[in-house]
Formats: sequence, C-alpha cells, structure tokens
Amino acid sequence: MEQFMRKYSFMLTMLLGICATIWLIWSWSKTDMVAKLPVIYIIALAVHEIEELKFPGGFVELVTGMTGIEIKNIGVAKFGLLMFTLYATVLPAFLSKLIWPVMSTLLIGCIELIAHLAAARINKEWFYSPGMFTAIIVQFPVAVYGFYYLISNGLMHDIYWLWAVLLLLVPLFGLQALIVRSNGQKWTEFMGNAVMTIIYGKEK
Repeated sequence: MEQFMRKYSFMLTMLLGICATIWLIWSWSKTDMVAKLPVIYIIALAVHEIEELKFPGGFVELVTGMTGIEIKNIGVAKFGLLMFTLYATVLPAFLSKLIWPVMSTLLIGCIELIAHLAAARINKEWFYSPGMFTAIIVQFPVAVYGFYYLISNGLMHDIYWLWAVLLLLVPLFGLQALIVRSNGQKWTEFMGNAVMTIIYGKEK
C-alpha cells in the first residue's frame, strides 16, 4: 500500500473528481441541490489538489518545514487522507437529508481558506502557499454558496453546527494525530511548531 499510494494517490483524487463530474452531469435534473453540494465540493477539491500538489505544488513540503516533522510513511498518510476525503464528501452526499453532514463538507472550504492564508505568511518571497488561489476562488465560493442555499431555504438549525463540527473535526484531528505519532513526534509539539511558525511568519 505504501508504494501504491505514493505513486497513485493524486491520480485517485483526480479520478474521484472525474467521477463526481460525470455523476453531476448525469443526475443534475433529478437530484436536489443539498445532495449535489458535497459532490460539487469533490470537484473543487480535485481542482485544488492540482495547485496544491502539482502546479506549482509543494504544500506538503511547506507543512513539514513549518512543523519540523519528517513524514516517513507518506503513502500511509496519503491513504488516510483519501479515506478522510471519502468520509467528508461521499458520506454526506448519501446523508444529505440530515443537512448537517453537508455542512461538514462545506466547512472544509472555510478551513482550507484559513489554513492556506496562514501558511502563506511564512513565504519569504511573496504572500502565497501552494493551493491558496484555488482555496480562494474555488473551494471557498462553493462553501459560501452552499451555506447561502441552506440558510435561504431554512434548512439549518443551530444544533446542526455542533453536529457538523464534531463530524468533521474529530476524525480530522484524529487522523492528524495518528500520522504525527506514526512519525515519532508528539501531536502537541507538531501543533506548537505550526502555530509558532504562523505567528512569527517564518519557517522553522
């Protein structure tokens, strides 16, 4: 699995985006917008990863520089990320009638924007982190439109925010902690390095 994911993880994400595009085209007229939103976000995520990992790429290297962590089992980490992507996008598409799983998907677009703007502060040449442009012009607008649609149609309730945050952040931080611990570092040290680097605007 390690070597397979090292080599093909990006292609799998692109394939997921292509499948999502085909599904949207095929089922657009017979699927309600709430169910479409997580699938639209899959496409936005695939576009985002092109900038983040390929053109220009380098976001993983940026994070490792910020945190001081050397990811030894990158294939396993990529597999975990792929599973989280499926969990945070495909699962909400099937559970769209509950609304709050879809909110979890949309929250990723907000988190991505914040993360990339924060990471951009350590770029010594210009304010940019790989993936920042697509986070701003693709992912965040999908999130904004999604929340606008849910709110304007009276589909959201206050308690949904709690369920949405728990559904997203508990497994996200759990996955992050597992990856960090598997590389021989404490999660608190990892987060401390990241926060200090963002605050002082320089890479460790």
